[in-house]
Amino acid sequence: MRKIVIKILNLLAKETLHKYNPIVIGITGGVGKSSTKKIVHEILKDNYSIHCDRSRYNVDIGIPLTILGLESGGHSVTKWMKIIFKAIMKLIKKSDYPDVLILEMGVNRPGDMKKMLKVVKPHIAIMTTIGKYPSHIKYFKDIKHIFREKSLLIKSLGKKDLAILNCDDEFIDDLKKSTRSKVITYGFDQKALVRGDEILLGDKKFKMEDGSMGMTFKISHKGTTVPFRLIYALGKGQIYSTLAAVSVGINFDMNLVKMSQAVLKYRPLAGRMNLIGGINNSMIIDDTFNANPGSMFFSLETIRKLSASQKIAVLGDMLELGEYCQKGHREVGKKVLGSVDILITFGSRSKLISQEAIKMGMDREKIFHFEDMEDVVKLLSKIIENDTIVLVKGSRAMNMEKIVKKLMAEPKLSDELLVK
Repeated sequence: MRKIVIKILNLLAKETLHKYNPIVIGITGGVGKSSTKKIVHEILKDNYSIHCDRSRYNVDIGIPLTILGLESGGHSVTKWMKIIFKAIMKLIKKSDYPDVLILEMGVNRPGDMKKMLKVVKPHIAIMTTIGKYPSHIKYFKDIKHIFREKSLLIKSLGKKDLAILNCDDEFIDDLKKSTRSKVITYGFDQKALVRGDEILLGDKKFKMEDGSMGMTFKISHKGTTVPFRLIYALGKGQIYSTLAAVSVGINFDMNLVKMSQAVLKYRPLAGRMNLIGGINNSMIIDDTFNANPGSMFFSLETIRKLSASQKIAVLGDMLELGEYCQKGHREVGKKVLGSVDILITFGSRSKLISQEAIKMGMDREKIFHFEDMEDVVKLLSKIIENDTIVLVKGSRAMNMEKIVKKLMAEPKLSDELLVK
């Protein structure tokens, strides 16, 4: 039944695209897809009607449902029949359809990108980053294979299309040689067409000079440099997402000043380096949506640059790393020393992070490992004090947001602020 439904949805999705002909933006990579999608939306929304996927469904069904603007029918045959009927009516009757579709085109298994490209071929494709340890590598032989799968999106582009590539990533930088499309590169390297620079984080109270939170940085393009600000967001990863989104705006002939004003409205998605007030006048960096070594590095780099009386990292297991599991966790452990004062690891795999941190010379008495979440919360409740920064991060299945909820100064805001 499921296979039949998917075939019907894919056919209807292709016909819908043919009828309404929206501009399609596809986003792939190992880190930052969702944040990039949201910032692209902020930049374009005042000039175009936009529809984004909600990243809640599997690859095979999420893309056609997004194109059709419909929700899943779950396990109900009746609901699926109604969904298919609605999709057919959209084809028969003229109805409102967005100018722009923004699709996350992540892959979990070999063949996923090919499946998506049979349904939709984007006009603009963004490759965020691959890194040494990308997410969802479990079902791939190695990093090169997952890169090859994701790069099919870029290689599918035509001469009139646009590839937006992170030139700071050693894998992606070479990809521009193998596409027929136009290319915009972004990053912090001097050769980037859209370049980030001069990152300034808020002081130890996370406040800028005007009292707002977050960070400022500059973006340069063809001789023009404009300051940008992200409020309630931290981390180089968020800046990479902004650079990619600005590259999209440039393609739509938007100027940097207008885009800098648009991103002021941006609020990070739940669990993506969000700043949340914590107990005892502390600040929590909530990065609980997911984790792989690359995103762990970004988070630890960010907290290292912040000043506070005490800095704590609560790091959970990183899942779906396949054969890179041990190496990936140990690599994170090497980055902890000098980034935080106290390390707390949670889960069976994360013990490797603690072990490697000890090898690197971190004080054993400042390292704690637990496999019971309540023990993590109990310790944090005792040691968090005024002006403490707490980074909480782990893979989605580790449910690290439950730790954040226990530490929030206003837990009644959890439904609004935390990953669900």
